[in-house]
Amino acid sequence: MPTAIKILGRTGKNTFVNDTYEPMQITHNSRPCFVARAVAPRYLFHTGKNRWVISKQVDDGARCWAFVSAPGNSQDPSTCTGPWTCCDEDKEWREDAKVQCTAVPASYDKFVQLRMSLDADMRQYGLVDHDDLKKMWKRLDYNGNNIVSLAEIDKMVVEMVAGNVWPAWLNNKPALMRAYKKTILKDGDGDDWVQKHEFHALLLNIFWFNKLWLIYEQVDTAHDRRIDLREFTSGLKTLGLNLSDQEAAQEFASIDGNHGGQ
Repeated sequence: MPTAIKILGRTGKNTFVNDTYEPMQITHNSRPCFVARAVAPRYLFHTGKNRWVISKQVDDGARCWAFVSAPGNSQDPSTCTGPWTCCDEDKEWREDAKVQCTAVPASYDKFVQLRMSLDADMRQYGLVDHDDLKKMWKRLDYNGNNIVSLAEIDKMVVEMVAGNVWPAWLNNKPALMRAYKKTILKDGDGDDWVQKHEFHALLLNIFWFNKLWLIYEQVDTAHDRRIDLREFTSGLKTLGLNLSDQEAAQEFASIDGNHGGQ
């Protein structure tokens, strides 16, 4: 069974490294790579120089959030005795004995698997390599002020789809709005602009929310952008989520905030 890696125990700065990292379909320096289940650019990989690191991009690991020494031909960070070294609030690197790293079974949850498909999709369309991301950002930020608006992002998506560079399923306004909101409010600093360092997260969110939108459209058989209990129950089965009718009704009631039945 494929192995995932669970990191926990980090407090203070960069607590987001606490996550379960699922095995990717690629290797780096002849070792497996892992990506956070959370829809965010966080990767766990071997640098090729006796370290496993957690970083925002699979590269040489020079700029990372945490690392652990990995002597020998380590194929799994959970076998490293530690401790992990993390960057603190004062930007100094210190060993953190509270950080734990364990091997856990990889997840076969439908939505985890959907998340795991994102990086392969982005790699297919040239949205992973650092140089490619730089070129894409320069195209988006055409006036060079290092921030972009929702309108500029929408324009880029429309042009990329119209030019057959990106697939048509990436151009859905409701999905783009949610991708933008998550990027600025959760992944970013809360302002109305997407900044350069948030760009990778934006692209990841665009793919994620458009994939969710495709599923939503399959479930919304009435095509009225609302889901009733019948559609919800049928949709769960389509996704391979085997809930009884009673369990499905209870789950539906928990998310039907205004009790309107849709």
